Amino acid sequence: MSDLAFIGLDIGNTRLTASAASGDGQLLLSEERAAPGDADSAIPVLLEMAETALESVRATGGRVAGLGLGFGGPVDYARQRTRQSFHSPGWSDIPLAEVFASRLDIPALLDNDANAGGLAEALFGAGRGCRTVLYVNVGTGIGGAIVIDGAVHHGATTSAGEIGHMVLDPHGPPCNCGKRGCLEALASGSAIERMAREAGLALSGREVTAAAESGNATCRDLVARAAHALGLTIANAVSLLDPDIVVLGGGVPEAGDVWWQPLRESFGTYVVPQAQTTPLVRAELGYRAGVLGAAALGMKAAESVQGAPYTVTDRRPSSGRGAIHRAHV
Repeated sequence: MSDLAFIGLDIGNTRLTASAASGDGQLLLSEERAAPGDADSAIPVLLEMAETALESVRATGGRVAGLGLGFGGPVDYARQRTRQSFHSPGWSDIPLAEVFASRLDIPALLDNDANAGGLAEALFGAGRGCRTVLYVNVGTGIGGAIVIDGAVHHGATTSAGEIGHMVLDPHGPPCNCGKRGCLEALASGSAIERMAREAGLALSGREVTAAAESGNATCRDLVARAAHALGLTIANAVSLLDPDIVVLGGGVPEAGDVWWQPLRESFGTYVVPQAQTTPLVRAELGYRAGVLGAAALGMKAAESVQGAPYTVTDRRPSSGRGAIHRAHV
């Protein structure tokens, strides 16, 4: 299957990315465009980008076996439909996988972007070789994924992994989801920016973190508060799931010790004692996680047609803790 390629579409709030990847996670090509303001405008652009990627692979003698879509919002995985976007109108109940499969005549699979990113890190990035990976993406919002034996665990209602909308304080600040005091409202980049504004500072989340690293006491406190909330939530999740590793992606974890130290201190304080050694690590793939995860969904779509699992060989030596040498996508 070395000549096979898989198309991945990462559907974000501000940008759309189309890629093609090989079965071992090597990015073959990638194209990025600004995201239109609504679904009716975005879907034709995505179809055009997917067709361009398809033709590019065929022009080099390759064959596209499947396509995956990582959507920046809640997804009904069982029905393969978008639920909604919190930032762009028109995305309610759209059968995206069916649209692309019909247009391009290749199998397609849809999932949310956090699950796609987590799948990529588990198969090709910081979590490869581990049986159970908890992935947390901390950026403008907070998303998560649970990957077990190389497959995303979706849960009974396809909402597993929504760590960003675990409620820490029912009387806390409002969240985009409609509740109050969610982790996303307390620990995301947007939350840090809001806390700075409340403290009289007109700074973005990244600027707050930079100021904290330069020694600004107020900003250090804001970053530490956000990191503490995240560490507490991850500790609870680890106490429940007992994963082999926690992989942290997104823009916020790119910070230095000013964020990582209070995160790890909070985690160590609240996690069950036997799980204190669970590694908390920075993601390896960066922005590529979205498109590579979407391409991995394309592998799973191809698998459903072939009736046999597409396997990914682990390139990391066994660590001894839950390590596996091959994973089913």
